Amino acid sequence: MKAAVLVGIEDLEIVDIDIPSCSPGDILIRVEACAICKTDVKMFHVGHRDLKLPRVLGHEVAGTIVEVGAEVVDTFESGDRVQVAPGLTCGSCPFCVSGVPNMCDCMKILGFHRDGGFAEYMLVPANGVRNGCVNKIPPSLSFEVASLAEPLACCINAQTLCRIRPDDTVAIIGAGPIGHLNAQLARLLGASKVIIVEKSPQRIEFAERNNIADVIIDSRENDIVDVIREETNNSGVDVVIPACADPEVPVQGLKMLNKRGRIVFFSGLPYGYENICFDHNQIHYKEIQIFGAYGCTSEQNREAVRLLSAGRLKVKYLITHRITLHELTNGFEMIDTQNAMEVVVKIL
Repeated sequence: MKAAVLVGIEDLEIVDIDIPSCSPGDILIRVEACAICKTDVKMFHVGHRDLKLPRVLGHEVAGTIVEVGAEVVDTFESGDRVQVAPGLTCGSCPFCVSGVPNMCDCMKILGFHRDGGFAEYMLVPANGVRNGCVNKIPPSLSFEVASLAEPLACCINAQTLCRIRPDDTVAIIGAGPIGHLNAQLARLLGASKVIIVEKSPQRIEFAERNNIADVIIDSRENDIVDVIREETNNSGVDVVIPACADPEVPVQGLKMLNKRGRIVFFSGLPYGYENICFDHNQIHYKEIQIFGAYGCTSEQNREAVRLLSAGRLKVKYLITHRITLHELTNGFEMIDTQNAMEVVVKIL
Protein backbone atom coordinates (compact mmCIF):
# COMPACT_ATOMS: atom_id res chain seq x y z
CA MET A 1 0.00 0.00 0.00
CA LYS A 2 1.03 3.63 -0.45
CA ALA A 3 1.97 5.48 2.74
CA ALA A 4 3.58 8.77 3.72
CA VAL A 5 6.38 7.80 6.09
CA LEU A 6 8.28 10.37 8.16
CA VAL A 7 11.76 8.87 8.31
CA GLY A 8 13.47 11.90 9.87
CA ILE A 9 12.98 15.58 10.55
CA GLU A 10 11.55 17.17 7.39
CA ASP A 11 12.19 13.90 5.55
CA LEU A 12 8.85 12.49 4.36
CA GLU A 13 8.72 9.71 1.79
CA ILE A 14 5.78 8.33 -0.17
CA VAL A 15 6.58 4.64 -0.27
CA ASP A 16 5.03 1.19 -0.70
CA ILE A 17 4.75 -0.73 2.55
CA ASP A 18 2.96 -3.91 3.53
CA ILE A 19 -0.72 -3.74 4.40
CA PRO A 20 -0.88 -4.43 8.16
CA SER A 21 -2.01 -7.92 9.14
CA CYS A 22 -5.13 -8.17 11.25
CA SER A 23 -4.91 -10.18 14.49
CA PRO A 24 -8.00 -11.57 16.28
CA GLY A 25 -8.79 -8.39 18.22
CA ASP A 26 -7.77 -5.89 15.54
CA ILE A 27 -9.63 -3.97 12.84
CA LEU A 28 -8.16 -2.97 9.47
CA ILE A 29 -9.51 0.23 7.95
CA ARG A 30 -9.27 1.57 4.42
CA VAL A 31 -8.57 5.24 5.03
CA GLU A 32 -10.99 7.50 3.17
CA ALA A 33 -10.02 10.85 4.72
CA CYS A 34 -7.35 12.03 7.12
CA ALA A 35 -7.23 15.70 8.11
CA ILE A 36 -3.93 17.42 8.78
CA CYS A 37 -3.47 18.59 12.37
CA LYS A 38 -1.09 21.40 13.28
CA THR A 39 0.68 18.78 15.41
CA ASP A 40 1.43 16.75 12.27
CA VAL A 41 3.16 19.82 10.86
CA LYS A 42 5.08 20.32 14.11
CA MET A 43 6.23 16.69 14.04
CA PHE A 44 7.37 17.06 10.45
CA HIS A 45 9.54 20.07 11.35
CA VAL A 46 10.83 19.35 14.86
CA GLY A 47 9.46 16.03 16.11
CA HIS A 48 7.37 15.46 19.24
CA ARG A 49 7.93 13.94 22.67
CA ASP A 50 5.63 11.01 21.78
CA LEU A 51 6.79 10.50 18.19
CA LYS A 52 8.71 7.33 17.35
CA LEU A 53 10.39 7.31 13.93
CA PRO A 54 10.00 6.11 11.25
CA ARG A 55 6.27 6.71 11.37
CA VAL A 56 3.16 7.09 9.25
CA LEU A 57 1.65 10.29 10.66
CA GLY A 58 -2.04 11.22 10.72
CA HIS A 59 -4.50 10.88 13.60
CA GLU A 60 -7.71 12.56 12.36
CA VAL A 61 -9.04 9.55 10.51
CA ALA A 62 -12.25 8.25 8.97
CA GLY A 63 -12.63 5.25 6.73
CA THR A 64 -14.22 1.91 5.91
CA ILE A 65 -13.58 -1.35 7.70
CA VAL A 66 -12.16 -3.95 5.32
CA GLU A 67 -11.16 -6.69 7.79
CA VAL A 68 -12.37 -7.58 11.27
CA GLY A 69 -10.52 -9.80 13.73
CA ALA A 70 -12.29 -12.96 14.84
CA GLU A 71 -12.74 -11.65 18.40
CA VAL A 72 -14.75 -8.56 17.36
CA VAL A 73 -16.95 -9.87 14.53
CA ASP A 74 -20.02 -9.52 16.76
CA THR A 75 -19.42 -5.74 17.04
CA PHE A 76 -18.06 -4.70 13.65
CA GLU A 77 -18.19 -5.97 10.11
CA SER A 78 -16.51 -5.29 6.81
CA GLY A 79 -18.07 -2.26 5.16
CA ASP A 80 -18.80 -0.35 8.36
CA ARG A 81 -18.10 3.38 7.99
CA VAL A 82 -16.08 4.56 11.01
CA GLN A 83 -14.20 7.38 12.69
CA VAL A 84 -11.20 6.52 14.83
CA ALA A 85 -10.14 8.09 18.13
CA PRO A 86 -6.34 7.95 18.07
CA GLY A 87 -5.60 7.30 21.76
CA LEU A 88 -4.79 3.62 22.44
CA THR A 89 -5.34 3.19 26.17
CA CYS A 90 -4.74 0.26 28.49
CA GLY A 91 -8.19 0.36 30.12
CA SER A 92 -6.87 -0.70 33.52
CA CYS A 93 -4.62 2.03 34.98
CA PRO A 94 -6.06 4.40 37.62
CA PHE A 95 -6.73 7.11 35.02
CA CYS A 96 -8.56 4.77 32.63
CA VAL A 97 -10.60 3.30 35.47
CA SER A 98 -11.53 6.76 36.81
CA GLY A 99 -12.82 7.97 33.44
CA VAL A 100 -9.92 10.06 32.13
CA PRO A 101 -8.27 7.63 29.70
CA ASN A 102 -6.53 10.45 27.80
CA MET A 103 -4.20 10.51 30.84
CA CYS A 104 -3.56 6.74 30.57
CA ASP A 105 -0.23 5.68 32.10
CA CYS A 106 0.40 3.42 29.09
CA MET A 107 -1.00 5.66 26.35
CA LYS A 108 0.03 4.99 22.77
CA ILE A 109 -1.29 7.17 19.95
CA LEU A 110 -2.00 6.38 16.32
CA GLY A 111 0.22 8.59 14.18
CA PHE A 112 2.70 9.01 17.06
CA HIS A 113 3.65 5.62 18.55
CA ARG A 114 1.78 3.51 15.99
CA ASP A 115 1.27 4.09 12.27
CA GLY A 116 -1.55 6.50 11.50
CA GLY A 117 -3.82 7.56 8.70
CA PHE A 118 -1.63 9.06 5.97
CA ALA A 119 -1.74 5.72 4.20
CA GLU A 120 -4.17 3.64 2.19
CA TYR A 121 -4.87 1.37 5.18
CA MET A 122 -4.55 1.73 8.94
CA LEU A 123 -4.68 -0.93 11.63
CA VAL A 124 -6.51 -0.26 14.88
CA PRO A 125 -4.95 -2.69 17.38
CA ALA A 126 -6.97 -4.76 19.84
CA ASN A 127 -6.60 -2.44 22.82
CA GLY A 128 -7.95 0.45 20.75
CA VAL A 129 -10.90 -1.60 19.55
CA ARG A 130 -11.58 -2.95 23.04
CA ASN A 131 -11.50 0.52 24.62
CA GLY A 132 -13.87 2.20 22.18
CA CYS A 133 -11.62 3.92 19.65
CA VAL A 134 -13.66 2.83 16.62
CA ASN A 135 -16.92 4.76 16.20
CA LYS A 136 -19.48 3.92 13.54
CA ILE A 137 -20.71 6.86 11.48
CA PRO A 138 -24.02 7.15 9.61
CA PRO A 139 -24.24 7.33 5.79
CA SER A 140 -25.33 10.96 6.12
CA LEU A 141 -21.95 11.95 7.58
CA SER A 142 -19.21 12.31 4.97
CA PHE A 143 -15.79 10.85 5.65
CA GLU A 144 -14.09 14.24 5.38
CA VAL A 145 -16.45 15.81 7.94
CA ALA A 146 -16.07 12.75 10.19
CA SER A 147 -12.29 13.22 10.12
CA LEU A 148 -12.83 16.48 12.03
CA ALA A 149 -14.50 14.66 14.93
CA GLU A 150 -11.13 14.22 16.64
CA PRO A 151 -10.23 17.93 16.85
CA LEU A 152 -13.81 18.64 17.91
CA ALA A 153 -13.41 16.01 20.64
CA CYS A 154 -10.29 17.86 21.84
CA CYS A 155 -12.41 21.03 22.12
CA ILE A 156 -15.06 19.09 24.05
CA ASN A 157 -12.34 17.97 26.46
CA ALA A 158 -11.08 21.53 26.96
CA GLN A 159 -14.53 23.02 27.47
CA THR A 160 -15.56 20.23 29.84
CA LEU A 161 -12.50 20.98 31.96
CA CYS A 162 -13.10 24.74 32.11
CA ARG A 163 -16.85 24.21 32.62
CA ILE A 164 -18.38 26.65 30.16
CA ARG A 165 -21.81 27.56 31.49
CA PRO A 166 -24.84 29.43 30.18
CA ASP A 167 -24.31 33.20 30.27
CA ASP A 168 -20.50 32.92 30.27
CA THR A 169 -18.54 35.38 28.17
CA VAL A 170 -15.83 33.42 26.37
CA ALA A 171 -12.72 34.78 24.65
CA ILE A 172 -10.99 32.53 22.12
CA ILE A 173 -7.56 33.62 20.97
CA GLY A 174 -6.95 32.42 17.44
CA ALA A 175 -9.36 32.03 14.51
CA GLY A 176 -7.90 28.91 12.97
CA PRO A 177 -9.89 25.66 12.81
CA ILE A 178 -9.61 25.06 16.56
CA GLY A 179 -10.81 28.61 17.25
CA HIS A 180 -13.86 28.03 15.03
CA LEU A 181 -14.67 24.69 16.65
CA ASN A 182 -14.34 26.15 20.15
CA ALA A 183 -16.50 29.12 19.22
CA GLN A 184 -19.31 26.94 17.88
CA LEU A 185 -19.10 24.61 20.85
CA ALA A 186 -19.18 27.48 23.36
CA ARG A 187 -22.34 28.81 21.73
CA LEU A 188 -23.87 25.34 21.83
CA LEU A 189 -23.15 25.18 25.56
CA GLY A 190 -24.98 28.48 26.08
CA ALA A 191 -22.23 31.10 26.24
CA SER A 192 -23.88 34.52 26.10
CA LYS A 193 -21.04 36.17 24.21
CA VAL A 194 -18.18 34.73 22.18
CA ILE A 195 -15.20 36.96 21.42
CA ILE A 196 -12.52 35.99 18.89
CA VAL A 197 -9.05 37.54 18.90
CA GLU A 198 -6.98 37.18 15.72
CA LYS A 199 -4.16 38.98 13.90
CA SER A 200 -4.31 37.40 10.44
CA PRO A 201 -6.36 39.55 8.00
CA GLN A 202 -7.38 36.46 6.02
CA ARG A 203 -8.59 34.65 9.11
CA ILE A 204 -10.41 37.72 10.42
CA GLU A 205 -12.27 38.00 7.11
CA PHE A 206 -13.04 34.26 7.14
CA ALA A 207 -14.36 34.44 10.71
CA GLU A 208 -16.52 37.48 9.90
CA ARG A 209 -17.90 35.82 6.77
CA ASN A 210 -18.91 32.74 8.74
CA ASN A 211 -20.33 34.63 11.74
CA ILE A 212 -18.56 32.53 14.35
CA ALA A 213 -18.38 35.19 17.09
CA ASP A 214 -20.26 38.13 18.53
CA VAL A 215 -17.11 40.24 18.54
CA ILE A 216 -13.90 39.84 16.52
CA ILE A 217 -10.87 41.80 17.71
CA ASP A 218 -7.94 42.54 15.41
CA SER A 219 -4.93 42.19 17.71
CA ARG A 220 -2.67 44.08 15.25
CA GLU A 221 -4.59 47.31 15.78
CA ASN A 222 -5.84 47.05 19.36
CA ASP A 223 -4.68 46.43 22.89
CA ILE A 224 -6.72 43.29 23.24
CA VAL A 225 -6.95 43.47 27.04
CA ASP A 226 -8.36 47.01 26.82
CA VAL A 227 -10.90 45.99 24.18
CA ILE A 228 -11.96 42.98 26.25
CA ARG A 229 -12.51 45.31 29.21
CA GLU A 230 -14.64 47.61 27.06
CA GLU A 231 -16.71 44.69 25.81
CA THR A 232 -17.37 43.42 29.35
CA ASN A 233 -18.06 46.68 31.24
CA ASN A 234 -14.56 46.51 32.66
CA SER A 235 -15.13 43.17 34.37
CA GLY A 236 -13.29 40.77 32.06
CA VAL A 237 -14.40 37.50 30.49
CA ASP A 238 -15.36 34.33 32.32
CA VAL A 239 -13.34 31.93 30.16
CA VAL A 240 -10.27 32.26 27.93
CA ILE A 241 -9.30 29.55 25.45
CA PRO A 242 -5.95 30.11 23.72
CA ALA A 243 -6.40 28.38 20.35
CA CYS A 244 -2.89 29.07 19.11
CA ALA A 245 0.65 28.33 20.24
CA ASP A 246 1.90 31.93 20.71
CA PRO A 247 3.76 31.93 24.06
CA GLU A 248 2.52 35.43 24.88
CA VAL A 249 -1.14 34.48 24.58
CA PRO A 250 -1.58 32.74 27.95
CA VAL A 251 -0.09 35.77 29.70
CA GLN A 252 -2.50 38.08 27.88
CA GLY A 253 -5.32 35.66 28.55
CA LEU A 254 -4.87 35.88 32.31
CA LYS A 255 -5.21 39.66 32.13
CA MET A 256 -8.53 39.34 30.29
CA LEU A 257 -10.21 37.30 33.00
CA ASN A 258 -12.84 38.37 35.48
CA LYS A 259 -12.56 37.32 39.11
CA ARG A 260 -12.81 33.54 39.37
CA GLY A 261 -12.29 33.32 35.64
CA ARG A 262 -11.04 30.14 33.97
CA ILE A 263 -8.35 29.66 31.35
CA VAL A 264 -7.63 26.37 29.62
CA PHE A 265 -4.26 25.72 28.00
CA PHE A 266 -5.34 23.97 24.82
CA SER A 267 -2.02 24.16 23.00
CA GLY A 268 1.49 23.31 24.04
CA LEU A 269 4.24 25.88 23.73
CA PRO A 270 6.14 26.20 20.44
CA TYR A 271 9.42 24.35 19.98
CA GLY A 272 12.18 26.01 21.99
CA TYR A 273 9.90 27.32 24.76
CA GLU A 274 9.62 25.56 28.10
CA ASN A 275 8.32 28.20 30.50
CA ILE A 276 6.33 31.42 30.49
CA CYS A 277 6.07 33.95 33.32
CA PHE A 278 2.78 34.72 35.07
CA ASP A 279 1.75 37.30 37.60
CA HIS A 280 1.23 35.08 40.64
CA ASN A 281 -0.65 37.75 42.57
CA GLN A 282 -3.14 38.17 39.74
CA ILE A 283 -3.95 34.46 39.95
CA HIS A 284 -4.06 34.56 43.74
CA TYR A 285 -6.19 37.63 44.39
CA LYS A 286 -8.68 37.00 41.58
CA GLU A 287 -8.89 33.24 42.28
CA ILE A 288 -8.21 32.48 38.65
CA GLN A 289 -8.44 28.83 37.71
CA ILE A 290 -5.99 27.32 35.21
CA PHE A 291 -6.63 24.06 33.38
CA GLY A 292 -4.49 21.99 31.06
CA ALA A 293 -6.15 20.08 28.23
CA TYR A 294 -4.38 17.36 26.26
CA GLY A 295 -6.07 15.31 23.60
CA CYS A 296 -9.43 13.68 24.14
CA THR A 297 -11.13 10.47 25.20
CA SER A 298 -12.85 7.87 23.06
CA GLU A 299 -16.18 8.91 24.61
CA GLN A 300 -15.53 12.54 23.63
CA ASN A 301 -14.89 11.32 20.07
CA ARG A 302 -18.26 9.55 20.14
CA GLU A 303 -19.90 12.75 21.38
CA ALA A 304 -18.22 14.67 18.56
CA VAL A 305 -19.55 12.16 16.03
CA ARG A 306 -23.04 12.52 17.53
CA LEU A 307 -22.91 16.32 17.30
CA LEU A 308 -21.67 16.27 13.71
CA SER A 309 -24.19 13.61 12.69
CA ALA A 310 -27.02 15.66 14.18
CA GLY A 311 -25.84 18.84 12.46
CA ARG A 312 -25.39 20.62 15.80
CA LEU A 313 -22.06 22.02 14.58
CA LYS A 314 -21.16 22.97 11.02
CA VAL A 315 -17.62 22.11 9.99
CA LYS A 316 -17.64 21.44 6.25
CA TYR A 317 -16.95 25.12 5.52
CA LEU A 318 -13.65 24.76 7.41
CA ILE A 319 -12.33 22.32 4.80
CA THR A 320 -10.73 24.72 2.36
CA HIS A 321 -8.38 22.27 0.64
CA ARG A 322 -8.51 18.61 -0.36
CA ILE A 323 -5.27 16.98 -1.44
CA THR A 324 -3.77 13.62 -2.33
CA LEU A 325 -1.22 11.69 -0.33
CA HIS A 326 1.51 12.78 -2.74
CA GLU A 327 0.70 16.43 -1.95
CA LEU A 328 1.05 16.03 1.83
CA THR A 329 4.08 18.30 2.25
CA ASN A 330 2.23 20.96 0.23
CA GLY A 331 -0.56 20.64 2.75
CA PHE A 332 1.90 21.13 5.58
CA GLU A 333 3.15 24.29 3.88
CA MET A 334 -0.39 25.64 3.46
CA ILE A 335 -0.98 25.23 7.19
CA ASP A 336 2.42 26.70 8.06
CA THR A 337 1.67 29.82 6.02
CA GLN A 338 -1.99 30.02 7.11
CA ASN A 339 -3.12 29.77 3.50
CA ALA A 340 -5.62 27.09 4.47
CA MET A 341 -7.98 26.24 7.28
CA GLU A 342 -8.56 22.49 7.31
CA VAL A 343 -6.67 20.43 4.78
CA VAL A 344 -8.04 16.92 4.26
CA VAL A 345 -6.02 14.20 2.58
CA LYS A 346 -8.28 12.05 0.41
CA ILE A 347 -6.36 8.80 0.31
CA LEU A 348 -8.13 6.84 -2.45
